[in-house]
Amino acid sequence: MTNWKKGINRVKALTGGGVVVLLHGWALLALHFWFTGHAVLAWGVVLGYLALLGGIFKAAQTRAHAVWASLMLFAATVVWWSGRKAETGLAYPRETEQAAKTELDGNFITVSGLRNFSYKSEADVSVRWASRSYDLNLLEHVDLFFNYWGVPQVAHVITSFTFRDQPPLAVSIELRAEEGEPNTMLRGFFKQYELIYLWADERDVIQLRTNFRREQVYLYRTSMTPDQGRRLFIDMAMRTNELEETPEFYNTLTDNCTNVIAQHVDRMRGKSVPWYQRPLLTGKYERLGYDAGWLQHSLPWEEHRAAACINGRAEQANGAEDFSTRIRTHLKTAAPVEQYPSQ
Repeated sequence: MTNWKKGINRVKALTGGGVVVLLHGWALLALHFWFTGHAVLAWGVVLGYLALLGGIFKAAQTRAHAVWASLMLFAATVVWWSGRKAETGLAYPRETEQAAKTELDGNFITVSGLRNFSYKSEADVSVRWASRSYDLNLLEHVDLFFNYWGVPQVAHVITSFTFRDQPPLAVSIELRAEEGEPNTMLRGFFKQYELIYLWADERDVIQLRTNFRREQVYLYRTSMTPDQGRRLFIDMAMRTNELEETPEFYNTLTDNCTNVIAQHVDRMRGKSVPWYQRPLLTGKYERLGYDAGWLQHSLPWEEHRAAACINGRAEQANGAEDFSTRIRTHLKTAAPVEQYPSQ
């Protein structure tokens, strides 16, 4: 056998071995997080899996036989893990203690369980939950907040519906961790959190991020028409009710805030884009939306983004009644767009 053929076979073997290691690594993490509430049991299951894996490779006659047998163990773990369903009636911290419910009556929609916390600091909070009704005929715009908390190119995106003569209504699609449960991106891959649509006043969810957590927040106006905005609003409202009745898991990759918003927009447009064709880094939607015309603009990108940063305006507004108006002064320069692009 020539040297180059030997080299190719060696690369194939290393690649195949790497894939097998990654698959079993995923299985070990899935098992560990599944039993994470019982540390001794979690480590016992992980060690048991490793012992089975070691026994397979020791008993197999060839390496190929060992690999295939180990993949059967992996497949059994996947089938078992896939059967796990989100639970109801769990204990949650005050931030997500209540789940919103919506009720549609003609052109009017009532949102109960709407969060409207007031903050003196991130820890000193006045807990308030409200119920508000909105006339969908008065919906004017759909805005998007891009919230960066320190991970490059990764943003939390919040949708906000603005109405004539009514305060904007923000929808933050988030993970819902249980009381005392750690909140990490890694755990979000392994069915550790439920998915929640948090409907809230902007002086709560936006001011919390700009004024108290000191995170960078950018505000853009989409080019959706009022009719498209109403359809998006209703779709999100109905989905909120579905999750209240049948909870689902949050997933850091496939069911994060940005991908879920994109799914709603796809339904509004009558199109569908698979999650694996969407940007992996959620912050990339910001520039993508600008270039594709999804976001209104009349300035070059760098100037447009600089104007979109609302932190200074939010700190000056400091929770005032007209907070939502004062953080939107830059939107007056936006060029009118007749309809949300179809492409």
